[in-house]
Amino acid sequence: MKPGPITSWTRRGFTAAEMLVATMVAALVTGMAAVVCYAVTSAQHQYEQVATVTLPTGALSNFYVTSGTTVSTYMAPNFSCVAQAENMRARFNADVAQAIAVFPLARASGSYNTVRPFDLTAPAAGTLLDTPDAFRLYLLSHYTEASLFTSYRNYPSTQNSFTIYILGYSADQYTIPVTAIYDLDIVTASTNGVAMGNYVSMRRYVGATMTNYYDCVFPYSGDGTDSWYPPIVSFERQSRKAIAEGANTIDKYKVAEEKPFFLMFWPDPARNSLRLPTGNTTCSLNPGFAASDPRQAYNHMAGRTAFMFAVPMFPSS
Repeated sequence: MKPGPITSWTRRGFTAAEMLVATMVAALVTGMAAVVCYAVTSAQHQYEQVATVTLPTGALSNFYVTSGTTVSTYMAPNFSCVAQAENMRARFNADVAQAIAVFPLARASGSYNTVRPFDLTAPAAGTLLDTPDAFRLYLLSHYTEASLFTSYRNYPSTQNSFTIYILGYSADQYTIPVTAIYDLDIVTASTNGVAMGNYVSMRRYVGATMTNYYDCVFPYSGDGTDSWYPPIVSFERQSRKAIAEGANTIDKYKVAEEKPFFLMFWPDPARNSLRLPTGNTTCSLNPGFAASDPRQAYNHMAGRTAFMFAVPMFPSS
């Protein structure tokens, strides 16, 4: 096929006005790229700050089997730590999805968990492990070290620290495998003998071996409300309302139609502190809710973290 005739349209070049517009667009794109590059590099310095802090004696040996009391870690907010936390979230969700039971136990701040077995001896026939406290007592019957865990019903009175035991399917009737154990500890971070923030360490263990973790320091906000409480809220079956135990205390948490479940909150490395939201204080949390509303105890945790979990106590049962 012969090409068509060359018209005057195909021979024409760019006009001066078109060249001017193209040059302006190119300059605009280059200028915006420079601004974005500057913003990214500036943010990198702001959000990648590393600090060496001193922790209480015994913390590092329990957390990471490391001697000493000083650790170098990121200062929140930090994007690298967020990536580590996202990896922990994925592992946790996978562990829960294949679990037969999940039991979060409370610990007082500064009491470090040492009970990290691969498996547990199965309880005697007829033994009910239907609450975190029932599991705590069962654990205590096998490990005297489990005395560090504190009893709680709907949310713990102790702050900051907890351990989550995730139990798996058993190949025999005598043992229960422990799929994973998650420990959260929040301890004071100091520099030159002066407390400057909260060191957060969230870790996953299989037996005594740590497999995943994220850690960072949240500097003190300066308003005196830095805390992480409650990290766990337990909701019971509605059928338990058959026994009245107090409409404004225990009964208001009996809301689960089927399986009892927990709300769990992990500190978010994308935040710059553990301070309470405006309008809440350590003495008066969520005053806008009625005494019969369970949100009065935990609504202040909303919006403080992207790492909130709704976890059934018996996921695979």
